[in-house]
Amino acid sequence: MKKKYFGEESVFEHIWNAADEEGLWTGNAETLAREFGVTQDEAYSMLAQLCQRHLIERLFQGKFAIVNWPERVDPGEVGLHWWEIAVLKK
Repeated sequence: MKKKYFGEESVFEHIWNAADEEGLWTGNAETLAREFGVTQDEAYSMLAQLCQRHLIERLFQGKFAIVNWPERVDPGEVGLHWWEIAVLKK
């Protein structure tokens, strides 16, 4: 199996794209490890880094919230994209 690039931006992009309409991602180190072909320890460490950078927040086991998820009043309204949020937090 080919390993996907496993960096902060690619993991944050994955979480952003997999989040529901409220900005909540259901997943954990195991699901990230499976998605990117890395160990669970590496995936756990990456989630911790994203939490430390205040990009995501762990709510409880297996549920994370994207900290700056754009509020959308109008369904056609376009908010910030994942890469804009990632750059703002650096």
